[in-house]
Amino acid sequence: MLKQIIALGLCASLLTGCASAGLRASAVQADVVRQAQSDTRVIADYVRKLPAGSTVKVELTNGKSIKGTLMSATETSIVVQRNTRIPEEPVTIALPDVARVTLDPGHGNPGRAIAIGAAAGAGAAVGAILILAALLAGD
Repeated sequence: MLKQIIALGLCASLLTGCASAGLRASAVQADVVRQAQSDTRVIADYVRKLPAGSTVKVELTNGKSIKGTLMSATETSIVVQRNTRIPEEPVTIALPDVARVTLDPGHGNPGRAIAIGAAAGAGAAVGAILILAALLAGD
């Protein structure tokens, strides 16, 4: 009789342990869902604050990325015009599929372009002066 009581006690403890593990797993899944919803809301708030026409890089949850111009943003999706040689239709992306959105600064700034132009102009002027000096010295 004592063995049966011990066996019943062990079975009961195993059942409650497994049930609590199942409850913990479902609680973890609920936390993951809440985190994903929170991330989606944060991304939606960020993208809505970006001005239309911004150059963005959208990284998707499947590992792919899209570079293009932000056309519009809503609570549930964003619309991006890809940067391609051949025009394509704008792409609508659901926010749950978006892992990250970053601004793409482009290929330079005006100050850098001015500095490069000034250096090229100065180099051309020095070259022209040296050529004139060589021509005048040869006479």
